[in-house]
Order: sequence, then C-alpha cells, then structure tokens
Amino acid sequence: MVPGADAVNKYKLLIVSAVGDRDGMALELADVESGEQVAEVFVDARTQLRTVAFYTNRHVPFEVVEWLLSEATKRL
Repeated sequence: MVPGADAVNKYKLLIVSAVGDRDGMALELADVESGEQVAEVFVDARTQLRTVAFYTNRHVPFEVVEWLLSEATKRL
C-alpha cells in the first residue's frame, strides 16, 4: 500500500483556467465529499510565477500536499 493513499483518496484535483484579475491556469485541490476547495497551485500566464494558496483552516495531510505539488509540476 502507498503511504498516505487513504488520505489522498479523500481529495480530487481539478484543472481550471482563470481570466480577468488573474490570468493563468490552476490545479485545485478539493475535498471529494464536500466539494470544498482546499488549496490551489496557480501559474500566472504573464509572469509564469507559480504560487500555492490554502483556502481552509483544516489540517491537510502532508502526503496530500506532496501529491498536489507533484501533479502541478506535471500538469501546469
């Protein structure tokens, strides 16, 4: 069994495009059960700067954060 697999299975990833105040692409991390957006990795289309934001006060398992960052590196 992969360490942290149970924790990762409680989340899903969504690729989204942002236009307007922010122009770029993001990989969002959401809770599977509630649909709540928990975090995102955003890449600014103009500067190519990558940023990470968390939108919750809950504890996010380390393995889930690693997964988000790893997938963002591959997909964005």
